[in-house]
Amino acid sequence: MRFREKVVVITAGSFGIGRACVEMMLQEGAFVHNLDRARPALEDARTYRQGDREFWIEADLGDGKVPDRAVQQVLSAHGRIDVLINNAAYTAHRGGALLQTDESEWQKQLDITVLGTVGMSKACLPAMIEQKSGSIVNMGSIGGIFPFANTVAYCAAKAAILQVTRSVAIDYGRQGIRCNAVCPGAIDTPTFRSIKEDSYELADREARIALGRIGRPEEIASVVAFLASSDASYITGTTVVVDGGWSVTQWSDRLGPRDYTP
Repeated sequence: MRFREKVVVITAGSFGIGRACVEMMLQEGAFVHNLDRARPALEDARTYRQGDREFWIEADLGDGKVPDRAVQQVLSAHGRIDVLINNAAYTAHRGGALLQTDESEWQKQLDITVLGTVGMSKACLPAMIEQKSGSIVNMGSIGGIFPFANTVAYCAAKAAILQVTRSVAIDYGRQGIRCNAVCPGAIDTPTFRSIKEDSYELADREARIALGRIGRPEEIASVVAFLASSDASYITGTTVVVDGGWSVTQWSDRLGPRDYTP
């Protein structure tokens, strides 16, 4: 119960990794505000909902006016914000090398992935500074460290998130604010569904991972919860890679020949 009576704000908390973060925070006693365009399908989710501890605020973070309005709703309800988890990102379409990526793709990555994270952080920071405590966890990607082919805008946006994380940690650490990032690898979420449905592609992905399997959303949520909690009280400005060893195997032949057989 590391988050008993704590107020937690999570963006894009209705599905995938965001949903796993919501459920874990609820399980540990938090009041959770989920800011998402989509209402969570609670009848399909494994939720640890207790009373009125989960709140859904309809929010499109591609609109720069939304963060301030949404955060004011949270503060009106609970008067404080202890944890912000910036999970929202534009993932509807990641494709394209530089010559194939048009301006609209860049703009969506900027508006939702980068400025959505920046806007939510700016909206929450004053309350955190006033209470002299707060933890921000930003969702990066291994694509922000080791860029994938044909995903230039997505990888650039996720790389920007990591620099924002470091800057916030430097600028607000003396005011009691910690800021860290988590970089997931291949995780079994709705956005990963097309790869799961292709047995050859799935086998190829698993063959490139040291642990030999795709990750689960709750495995990301557990790292997020650790970084957000007092267990990580002396950790700030860091990036934690949670990819099952994918990033280390890219430069190693120790796994031997890869078996692509589904």
